Amino acid sequence: MALSRRTNRWRLLGAVQASQLSTGQLSFWIAVVSVLFTPVLSGCGPHTDRLTVSGKVILDGVPLDSGSIRFTATDRQKFMAAGAMIKDGSFSIPRAKGLLPGTYQVEISAPDTKSPLTMTPVGNGRSTLVARERIPPEFNTNSTQQIEVKADGDNQFDFDIASKTVK
Repeated sequence: MALSRRTNRWRLLGAVQASQLSTGQLSFWIAVVSVLFTPVLSGCGPHTDRLTVSGKVILDGVPLDSGSIRFTATDRQKFMAAGAMIKDGSFSIPRAKGLLPGTYQVEISAPDTKSPLTMTPVGNGRSTLVARERIPPEFNTNSTQQIEVKADGDNQFDFDIASKTVK
């Protein structure tokens, strides 16, 4: 009699041994516990310190039709780089692939697809066909351009480039 009263008391409080549950009831309680504790254990979603970076590229007064832009951290102890395609003068790097706050060197490239390809040496006596670059070296291979990505800024960067061929 004492054993059955104790068992009834525990059942009233909701304590039931797993062996007393049917497979369906056990599955239900596992699902309930999973739903309740998953958000607590995983946090409120993915956290990133990366930031969206966007902007415009103007070449000789006209939005750059196509090209690419790359940002490389100037701090050599922290390697960070990201890039995007430029289309109709605009580029955007989403937060998921964005940049951390800091200073970055900018490299913009826009090969001239309408001009003939030229042979360019690549070393070891070899050469490759390369399209003429429309972007001057100070924005490209010998870039002197830098940006500062800020945690509290809009991180919109616009580049107005004059090519050497424009008079």
